[in-house]
Amino acid sequence: MRRNEEPSKRVVLAEGYAVPVDEKQFENIISTSAKPVLVDFWADWCGPCAMQSPVLDEFAAKYADEMQVVKVEVDYAPLLMERFDITSIPTLAVFVDGKIVEKLEGARPLEQLQKDLGSFLNTETKEM
Repeated sequence: MRRNEEPSKRVVLAEGYAVPVDEKQFENIISTSAKPVLVDFWADWCGPCAMQSPVLDEFAAKYADEMQVVKVEVDYAPLLMERFDITSIPTLAVFVDGKIVEKLEGARPLEQLQKDLGSFLNTETKEM
């Protein structure tokens, strides 16, 4: 019998995927990254979060040079939920120099995500 693996549970420690992080890693990542950090606040039991996961992997692969994408599972990060006033999931937040500069609630298709985060992306080089 084969065990089914959900994409949201995979741990890939390479650019081009949304990388899961915990509360301890979170602060270091958002404060030391040379590029904006897109954080997906999600939960294993959340249907829209499961739909958003492959979109974020595709986004992370496409924009790896411009933005780091990480995932924080909210059930294991209550202090971050409170600190950043995360009241619904999925919530996507963009951090620059350790500070939140953009916050988006709800799942989005890739095209909408690109539009919503266009100011952080060098879209001219992607539309050749």
